[in-house]
Amino acid sequence: MAACLAIFVHKADLRCSSHMTELAAGIANLIIGMQCQGSIVLWLLASVLSLWSPSEDSHLAQQQRPLHTGAAAVSSGASSLPPDQPDMLGQALPLYSMMRQVGIAMLRHKASCNDAAMEMIALLSSASNSGHWQEGMTSVLAAGGLLEGLARGTAALAPASPACQALSHILTQVCTRSQAPTAQSSLCIGPSAVSDSSSDRAGCSADATLLPPSGHPPLQPQDGTAMQQGAAAVACCQTWQACRMPPPAGPVAACLMATLWGSCLTLEGLFQASALGQPAEEGDAWLQRHVGGRLMQEAATMARIAAELYRLVDEQSQQACRELLQQGVQRLFEGYRAYATTTTPAWMQAVDAAAVRQVLDKAFMSGVLVMTAFWATAVARHLPDPPPPSDKTVKASNSKPWQSRSTASAADLQPASSMSPSAAARGVADAVEGSAQTSDSLSGSPAQPDSSSSMVAVHVLNSLSYLQFCRMRLTAYNTLLKAVLAPVSASAQATQQLSDELPSYAEVTKAAAAPYQTQHSEAHGKQAALWLRDSILATRVQFLMTVLGPCLPALSQGDACLQAAPLMFLYMQHPHKPLPAAAHGLFCAVIQQTNQKEQLVPFYMERALEGYPSCTPIIGLSAGVDAAMRELPSGSPVVLYMFRSLAKHTHSLLQQGTDKQARYQDGLDLLRLLSQMLLVVEFQFLSDALDTVEQLVLDSDIALQTQVSACTCIYEVLSTSDDYTRKVRCAHWYQKLASRCGPIGRQTSLRGAEELTHLLLSNSPLP
Repeated sequence: MAACLAIFVHKADLRCSSHMTELAAGIANLIIGMQCQGSIVLWLLASVLSLWSPSEDSHLAQQQRPLHTGAAAVSSGASSLPPDQPDMLGQALPLYSMMRQVGIAMLRHKASCNDAAMEMIALLSSASNSGHWQEGMTSVLAAGGLLEGLARGTAALAPASPACQALSHILTQVCTRSQAPTAQSSLCIGPSAVSDSSSDRAGCSADATLLPPSGHPPLQPQDGTAMQQGAAAVACCQTWQACRMPPPAGPVAACLMATLWGSCLTLEGLFQASALGQPAEEGDAWLQRHVGGRLMQEAATMARIAAELYRLVDEQSQQACRELLQQGVQRLFEGYRAYATTTTPAWMQAVDAAAVRQVLDKAFMSGVLVMTAFWATAVARHLPDPPPPSDKTVKASNSKPWQSRSTASAADLQPASSMSPSAAARGVADAVEGSAQTSDSLSGSPAQPDSSSSMVAVHVLNSLSYLQFCRMRLTAYNTLLKAVLAPVSASAQATQQLSDELPSYAEVTKAAAAPYQTQHSEAHGKQAALWLRDSILATRVQFLMTVLGPCLPALSQGDACLQAAPLMFLYMQHPHKPLPAAAHGLFCAVIQQTNQKEQLVPFYMERALEGYPSCTPIIGLSAGVDAAMRELPSGSPVVLYMFRSLAKHTHSLLQQGTDKQARYQDGLDLLRLLSQMLLVVEFQFLSDALDTVEQLVLDSDIALQTQVSACTCIYEVLSTSDDYTRKVRCAHWYQKLASRCGPIGRQTSLRGAEELTHLLLSNSPLP
């Protein structure tokens, strides 16, 4: 009784104490000393579970009233924790270990074990259904610890025993309730922000108007539903590792997925601090608390177990898990996108970049791990049935598949708090690599995925696109990408859906004010366009254009592929070179499929040459020109338009002479491209093409030394031709061109013409 009264009176101090682990161990010894049964034990348990209760009107406080009549006058009148209280879940987690010790002790008294366990379970069930999220958080942790204590070890209760079933039901019920649609969550930054939910009111109303010393709203305050959901996810992870309980169920898998992407792998507090104009120190303080918090430490384990459970639940639950992951990665992407485009560089530099990178690295590795499970499960569903099992196999498999391991290894049971961040990251990476091997083996199976598998593949690609801004070098990522691209490229429906995932042109080009000027905008006296400075969106667009190109042949010949054309042309002038390269690659695929080839090529040439050489890579331009030359109908005048457009731009680069070596070399690269076109242009256009190149080289604005270099480039390209019909014509043309060079360069050019004539009229290889 004295212990219960002390806990009740000093609850405000105890729940914030750094000695909560020692307190929980001491209470466990008290309960064990009283044989784990009796009204005193229940009162003591209720007192501990109510440490985080918002008021004396809570459900568990009513359980204690017979013990401390009038104690409310002595109590500090504890209300909910201040909104900026760090890691409440980490403070309450020792309750799990406490009840695990109690459960192990119960097994020593087989006669009274079931009755004592059911009495505690009744109290835990009542608390989890009380409507107060603080009691739900503590009760679900206690239920998980008790379940592990009772279901683990040589003397453990059977999974089908009433106690284990009841405890599993509590965990599953809390997971189910946390996934129910709720009203708009409270931010606890003022009276108007308080939710209408009674559980949220209990946690927020008392301190709704409390602000940190700076006077700003608190950073990502405690949300009741999220905290209870996080506690349920942590409890399920611990019990699943230890005893493969609770049994796989959709609500449990969804709870883990929602917690992983909603509470663990998030930077919402940092984004909120930046958006509200708070000092960078406050954002960094939230970041340090988050990285050091219990949920973040459990992210690696949670991702691995979520991937395991996904394989064991029904298809409807699997679809819910896929949607939760996509919502999570999209929320992280959109939040970081707004943060990167609206936050000043000075503010971002004041934040611990290593901590931000730690969260993003875990997000990418966890995403690849879970999405590998998505794809492996989709493929395995359509594999041929295995051969009938032998009698020995049947006898050995009487237990449920998820109960195949009754005890966990030492590595699995190592507390996350004792692992360094690098060790936790290695754990996720190892799990990802192991899962990738499974995906790789399944992707090489003879079974052909059906349309549902193709839709899963599109879902994986779309989710991966949201994580490109934090991409890491992972073998598992490359393996997964290759595996999911194959079915999408073979399905018109999947390809069309993937094309629909591209952002709209209007969305990308919409105007948005920036709080600071970029170097590019300052140089031009105005703000840079949003799509130019939005590097986060650019990573997603680049990924989608890159993977869409190989898939477009699955579409029927027509104009469906033109859906991506506006965005493709826009990003051809993005300053980040890999992005224009992806746009040129997509053009090569689009020009093969569309019926509007002659209408599309002029736009392509104009847009590509506008960005050359600052944005347009010569390799991408060469690929696009080659694709256009192959796909344009015979006799199309667009071919001549391409020649003249390239010649005009080449002239503008070469006429500057050798003063600007970089632009001079870029002009020679374009001249090489023109020379290569001479080798593939239709014979009816060859005369016009040769005249265009000749006029370019002999123009009076071109320096003599530049003319010599141009003739050398043309010689190097033409000497590689195997078209002997074209060789004679080109040899005579080149000889004429060389003879018309100035007196200084004529001797060098004529020497090259003689060598070219000899080479083109013989079968001798180029020396």
